[in-house]
Amino acid sequence: MNLDVDEDMIKLNLDQERQAYQARLQEEQEEREPGTTGTEKMGLLLFLPLLFLCIIGDLIDIFTAGTIGWLIGLFIDGILLITIGLTRAGRKQFVRVLIGVFGDSWPFLAIMPFRTAGLVWAFISSRSKIAKKVSSVTKKVV
Repeated sequence: MNLDVDEDMIKLNLDQERQAYQARLQEEQEEREPGTTGTEKMGLLLFLPLLFLCIIGDLIDIFTAGTIGWLIGLFIDGILLITIGLTRAGRKQFVRVLIGVFGDSWPFLAIMPFRTAGLVWAFISSRSKIAKKVSSVTKKVV
């Protein structure tokens, strides 16, 4: 009888140790993979080259009154959408960038910097809690 109680206590202790060990492993796994638990922030190494590309495209659109620059803008839009779509943080902000690209896809409206504004909006909303709240409020309204 005493052996059964000791055996049950040993099993209970082993089970508790196993659960504690699994919890530690889970915490270590989450520390090694920071992007899986929190929100993804768009990195500066992604944002700055794309911003430069968008500004160049918008300047070309402005100087050509949205005609010839519109064709160049389509090429820049393709690069922008492919690059944003290939990154984890970019996929979270894809809709915001797509809105900017759509605004720049109309030939004579292309003189407005919709593409750049969409990219900056995506970058800020991926990093700022206030921008996320504003985006969620505007989604509810629309």
